[in-house]
Amino acid sequence: MELNKRRVVFHRFFNIYNGGTSGGQIKVRDYFEHLKNSEYFTPKVYFNPETIWFDNPGNVWTSYRNTINELKVWEIEKNDILLLSGMDWMILDEKQKLNPAVPVLNIAHPRHTRPQDKRNKFLKYPAIRITKSSLSKSILEKFGVNGPVYLIPDAIDPKDIPKPNQNPEIDILIVGLKNPELAQKIYKAQLFFNNFRKKKLVLKVQLPPKLPTRNDFLNLVNNSKTIVFLPLEEKFGSEGFYLPALEAMFMKKLVICPFAIGNIDFCVDGKTCIMPKYNFLSILLSIKKAINMSDYERERLITNASEITKNHLLENEQKALINLLNQVDTIWNDKTLFNKT
Repeated sequence: MELNKRRVVFHRFFNIYNGGTSGGQIKVRDYFEHLKNSEYFTPKVYFNPETIWFDNPGNVWTSYRNTINELKVWEIEKNDILLLSGMDWMILDEKQKLNPAVPVLNIAHPRHTRPQDKRNKFLKYPAIRITKSSLSKSILEKFGVNGPVYLIPDAIDPKDIPKPNQNPEIDILIVGLKNPELAQKIYKAQLFFNNFRKKKLVLKVQLPPKLPTRNDFLNLVNNSKTIVFLPLEEKFGSEGFYLPALEAMFMKKLVICPFAIGNIDFCVDGKTCIMPKYNFLSILLSIKKAINMSDYERERLITNASEITKNHLLENEQKALINLLNQVDTIWNDKTLFNKT
């Protein structure tokens, strides 16, 4: 029964005006959904007053407003568990309780360790950290975050992803939301090369702003044969996971994606994708390699990539999260795992 379930409290705010959403918002929403039918836990969400409610198809939190899962007032009860991500720490900062008595779970990424990152200052406070890749875990531990770090790889829900399009219209799609300048440069170079080919390739580049919904983006990817992804560069902190590349693999696309820290466990060069160095020339050469690839070699990469997505299903993520929550008091009460603040 609801009364006997332990509350897991989330904090969210959404203020994007031009449609679209972020992988972070989607993933926190997934965690929220994981707990809705849990036997022992019930998720509750407090929407920060800074949240601006307007008609935006990219806001994945609209359906939770004014439901039994919404908290109208931020009040922490002694048996609560907090689950924070991104700038959610702001609510604790505002209440001047950055070191609450209740357990804190915190989704953290390597870029949070950068001195210029707004979330860096919160890493010194006790929390049970959750990260998305083996290398991310190593980086956070080496940095010295306050508390243990647990690996829960990101996951996809097959029900939310279109079935692979057998006759895509776009030969090469360049996804450049996080590096529009380089994406445009690559696109123009490919257009130039196209003029010298007897068989013209259909090219497309995705630049900001984001498409209105996640489905719009997935359908664009599904209508393409080869996808060139330009994730967040290492100098900007890299990716926590980079779900779009995994989604493309699930839709049986040939993926070209540079190393971005978080993608290390599923982007394997020459096995599941092509991983060029993150520069203009290397990416151009990787596109040329994809174009000239034999059918056998192409299918081998696509098949391997499709297989690796089975390691990243939503049900696995749910089990891992609930398993961690079942241990939360034991972990939180082990003072050897945390630094004094």
